[in-house]
Amino acid sequence: MRRLTWLFGALFLVLTGFGACSATLQWHRAELIDDDPVRVTGVVSRVIEPTTKYRREEIAYTVDGHRHTTVRKLDTDLSRSEPGHKVCLEAARTHPEVVRLCAEHYPQGDDIFPVYILVTVFGTAGVLFVVGYLVTSARQAGRARRAQESPLETPA
Repeated sequence: MRRLTWLFGALFLVLTGFGACSATLQWHRAELIDDDPVRVTGVVSRVIEPTTKYRREEIAYTVDGHRHTTVRKLDTDLSRSEPGHKVCLEAARTHPEVVRLCAEHYPQGDDIFPVYILVTVFGTAGVLFVVGYLVTSARQAGRARRAQESPLETPA
């Protein structure tokens, strides 16, 4: 049971770290684009895995004379583009490899704040599990030490 508590705590803390890093990275990438956007036209150069629910498309685009490519995962119900199809993109002028579709404006408050709330909940749960494990371990070690120091007297 104690090992399970430790594992739950570690799992929650790993999920917290992953969620916080992922959300912060998305936020940072969006700020890079929002600070100095460059609107470019990308061209779908190839479609990867067209038979699955989500298809990936490789899109080539040029910023300041340099050619870049990005791979986007799109829902096949919403996107039916083929190689040669033109796509509107917004790229960060200082980091042209950071790009998003023109229609995307992430993260918005409705999208990112729930992620941070979940990160807080998982982080708190993880800390409580780990602290509970450490307190329980310390108490059990203290009981074992006291039991060794004062053995029960046997009747004569």
